[in-house]
Amino acid sequence: MDFMKKTLNQVDVHENTLYNIIYDLFFFAKLQESEDNIKNGKVCTLEELKQHIVSKMENVEFSSNYSCS
Repeated sequence: MDFMKKTLNQVDVHENTLYNIIYDLFFFAKLQESEDNIKNGKVCTLEELKQHIVSKMENVEFSSNYSCS
């Protein structure tokens, strides 16, 4: 809650729309979440990410009705 108050206090409500304010709150909340994850060791290497994507793609069946050309 303090995060939202601090962020809203930095917003110029006369220059921003409600959409912009909500977008900024969401964006800064995700940045804060990312920083917390890094501090708590909730990270993965690029190789781990690659393995995760490959394992997910093994379960996907592509339809022959679509082509990449």
